[in-house]
Amino acid sequence: MRSRTKMLKVYLASPLGFSPELKSYRDNIKQRLYDLGCAVLDPWEGPFRPAIEEASAIQDWYTRITAFKQVAAHVGKANEEMIRSCDVVLGVVDGPDVDSGTASEIGFAAALGKTCYGLRTDFRSCGDFDGIPVNLQVLYWMESS
Repeated sequence: MRSRTKMLKVYLASPLGFSPELKSYRDNIKQRLYDLGCAVLDPWEGPFRPAIEEASAIQDWYTRITAFKQVAAHVGKANEEMIRSCDVVLGVVDGPDVDSGTASEIGFAAALGKTCYGLRTDFRSCGDFDGIPVNLQVLYWMESS
């Protein structure tokens, strides 16, 4: 483990910000990483909540869609910058299929040469073949990194 002066930066890729009920699970994961001496880059803690709420309140459909496209571009760019700056990606890969955003973040990080890990607490086997716990391409990126 790195010294406290140079903490390992872990980007936490997950769908755990879409529901407030999942916040405690996300917080538990982050606490475990902090306890290991890691700095956590959590894309769900970005400054975008007000812009999302503002766009959601727009009544005109075309104006709302334009606002959401702008927010999405800003969120995507911020996440790209965090992935570029991290040392490691930890992707939460629970569920019947890996979240598409989490999968894309793992793939992008692997393409950059980052080490990628998957956290799977779901006991169901949801891969493409027997014994493959998740989508084979996502598994490949994690194992090859």
